[in-house]
Order: sequence, then structure tokens, then C-alpha cells
Amino acid sequence: MNVGGLNIVTVEDLLRQVGDFVRTCRQREPLTQGELARKAGVPASTISRLERTGLASTDALFKVLFALNQVDSLGRFFDERMKIVRFPKSLADADEPTEVLRVRHRKASA
Repeated sequence: MNVGGLNIVTVEDLLRQVGDFVRTCRQREPLTQGELARKAGVPASTISRLERTGLASTDALFKVLFALNQVDSLGRFFDERMKIVRFPKSLADADEPTEVLRVRHRKASA
């Protein structure tokens, strides 16, 4: 699956992309793993594991993204995914509108 320019076939591919993203953002600052860990309030081993494997608790990942000022990146990623999910695969798959508008006609006064 090609997701937003990323070639993601397995969960491991996605995790590797997350780890690479965190590493690239950290190096761009520039911060060491220890400095980022202190800034995010997580152990340095968490940063190391996150960058190597992409594995971290959701809480730790969010703390790291906040520390790197990258929360908007996560939001944009999910916004793009939601656009894809909402768009029908074909016109045949498009749902009929679920809301039915009813119009009342008033009788003319005499």
C-alpha cells in the first residue's frame, strides 16, 4: 500500500517509518537522544527503541512528538487518511444520501 508517498506493506514498515521520522526530526533540531528524552519526559531508552523499531507506548510517542513540535504532522497524516477512507472506491459504492429533506407547503390564505 502506498500511503501518502510512503510504501507501507506491513506493520513493521509503518513502525520503521515512524522511527525514521522521529530520528530525522530529532537530528534536524539538533538534539541528542538524551536531550530529547529529557525534553519529552521519557527515558533515553524509549527514544532509542522508538528510533530503531518504531515501538513506544502511545503516551511516549505523543510526548516525543510534542517535544519535537511535530503534533501537526501527525494530525495532517490522519487528515489525509480520513479523506481516503471517506471517498468511495467507485460510484457504485457511494451511499445514497441518508438525510431526507421534507418540504411542507402551506395552503394559500383566502
